[in-house]
Amino acid sequence: MSSYFTMWLGRMYTRFVLDSKYVKPENLKFYKITQGAYLFGLVGHFGAIFMFYGLGVPEMVWFNACLSVPAFTFAFLLNRRGKHSLGFLFAFLELLFHQVATTYFTGWGFGAHYWLIYLAALSFFNTEWKLGTHLILLAIVLAAYVLIFLNFQTGIYAFDIQTQRGSTLNNATTVLIVLSLLIYYYASSAWQAEQKLMAEKALTTKMLKRIEGLFGQQVSEEIALQMIESEQEIESRAYDATIMFLDIRDFTVFADTKAPSEIAKFQNIVFGNLIEIIQSHQGVVLQLLGDGLMAVFGAPTEDPKHPEHAYQASLAILGRIEGLIKNGDIPQIKIGIGLNSGNIIAGNLGNDLRKAYSLTGKNVIIAARIESLNKRYQSQFLISKSVYQHLNSDKTNIQSLGDVHFKRYRAACGDLPGGVVVNRTKRLNIY
Repeated sequence: MSSYFTMWLGRMYTRFVLDSKYVKPENLKFYKITQGAYLFGLVGHFGAIFMFYGLGVPEMVWFNACLSVPAFTFAFLLNRRGKHSLGFLFAFLELLFHQVATTYFTGWGFGAHYWLIYLAALSFFNTEWKLGTHLILLAIVLAAYVLIFLNFQTGIYAFDIQTQRGSTLNNATTVLIVLSLLIYYYASSAWQAEQKLMAEKALTTKMLKRIEGLFGQQVSEEIALQMIESEQEIESRAYDATIMFLDIRDFTVFADTKAPSEIAKFQNIVFGNLIEIIQSHQGVVLQLLGDGLMAVFGAPTEDPKHPEHAYQASLAILGRIEGLIKNGDIPQIKIGIGLNSGNIIAGNLGNDLRKAYSLTGKNVIIAARIESLNKRYQSQFLISKSVYQHLNSDKTNIQSLGDVHFKRYRAACGDLPGGVVVNRTKRLNIY
C-alpha cells in the first residue's frame, strides 16, 4: 500500500510539478530544481503562518499569507510557463524581504538572518543572468545583512531564551543542509559535465582518428589532413609537379589463373610496398588502378625537388620489386613506370554527392603515355626531358631514346588558329 502511494505521489509530482511544454531542453535541469525549491518554499511559508500565529506575531502571519505564499505561487507558475528568470526574481525578492521583516519583528537572536547567507549563494544560481546581475543581487543581500545586524538586534517582539535558541538552531541547521545540498548539486554537476566532456573528447578523438585513417586510405594522408583541417573547400590550383604512372605488366593474365584470395594477397603485398616507398619520398598516391597506380610529387604540398624525389622513388620501387621476387613473396612480374614533370591542375573535382582529389592537364596525359611506351621499348622505367633536366643524381646510367611521337594527342582549343580541336602528333624527348 505504501509503495503504491509512493508511486502515485511520484507520478503526481512529475505531472503537476515537473512536466511543462514551455520548458526548453537546455533549461530542464534548472527548471526541475527550482520547481522543487518553489514548492518547498510554498509549503514552508504556509507553515510559517501557523508558526508566527503561535508565537503571537500577527504582522508576519499576514506577511506570509498575503506576500510570501502568493510570491512563491507566482514563481512556481511562471517557471512552468517558461518564465524562469521572472519566477526566480519573485522568489528571490520574497526571501530577501521576508528575512528583513522577520528580523525586524523578532530580533537578530531569532536567527532568520541565516537565510540571507543561503540567499547570497542562491543569487548565483540562475545561469541565464549575466555576472553583473549576480553581483548586484549579492550586493543587495550583503547590504540587507549589514542593515539588520546594525539596526535589528532587538526585535519588536521579545521571546524567551529557549525560543530564540530553538529558532536559531532550526534556521542555522536548515540553511546548512540546504547549502550543502546546493554545493553538492554544483559539484556533482561540474563533475558529471567534466566526465561527459572527457568521454566526448575521447570519442571525438577516436572518431577523428578513425575518419582520418579511413579517409587517408582513400586519398592519402596528406590530402586527408588538408581536407579535415581546412575550414574551406580545397580549391583547384596550379602546381609544378611530377606525375608517376605505374603499370603491372600482364596482370590480367595473372589474375585469370589465380584464386581471388591469391590476387588480393599479391596486390596487398605489391601496393603496400609501393605506397610506402612513394610516401617516404614525399609523394602522394592518388589512385590504385588494380594493375597499377597514379602518384604525384609536389602536390598538394609543394616540393621544389619533386623530379628528384619521383626519380629516386621509382628506382627504389624497381629495387623493392626485385627483392620481393627473389624472396619468393610475389611471382616473377614486370612493371612499367613513367614520369613527367610540368604544370598541372590539382584539387577537388565533383559535386556535393561525391568529390575526389584529382589531377588534370596535358602533363598528366603525357605521363600516362610515357608509361605506356615501356611496352614498345621493353623497358621498365622511362622519364621525360622535363624530369631529366632537374635531376641532381648521377645521370651516367640514363640513356636517351631521342624524340618520340605521340599520335592522336588532342590539342586544346586556342592552340591553333580558330580554336578548332584537332588531332595532331606530339614530339617528346624520352630517356
